[in-house]
Amino acid sequence: MIHLASRVPDPAVRRLTATLYGYAFLSDLVLLYPLYVVFFADTGLSVGQISSLFVIWSAAGILFEVPSGAWADVVSRRLLLCLAPLVTAAGFALWVLLPSYPAFAVGFLLWGAGGALVSGALEALVWTELDRLGAVGRYARVLGRARTAGVLGVV
Repeated sequence: MIHLASRVPDPAVRRLTATLYGYAFLSDLVLLYPLYVVFFADTGLSVGQISSLFVIWSAAGILFEVPSGAWADVVSRRLLLCLAPLVTAAGFALWVLLPSYPAFAVGFLLWGAGGALVSGALEALVWTELDRLGAVGRYARVLGRARTAGVLGVV
């Protein structure tokens, strides 16, 4: 008897997981990561101002999480996953075009909003698609690997 866990995934599951892993990797591949604190300091921000930007980023992620989860239930999850990187990119564009504390603050708000848009929508979409493909038992493994792909993008 063949165990379901040892089965080779069908092409639809492979396509879903490859797309998911690529999305996770590219979402966290932010070339500004190693430089943004230096960039902030180079524009004249104090340590306190830079620290407050991280507070704004964290607060934005928390504040936008609940409304984004509700939005993921009524709006296309795929649409939210397409919009999220654009929202984040708009924040980064502000940083580059208008390097100032207010632009950095708005950029972090947008980054927090983009992250919140992804969190619930991505998990719900992966669950729904795996369920549709009869592979919902792979959910934890697939999501774990997607998170690993995201960490590799950061590295």
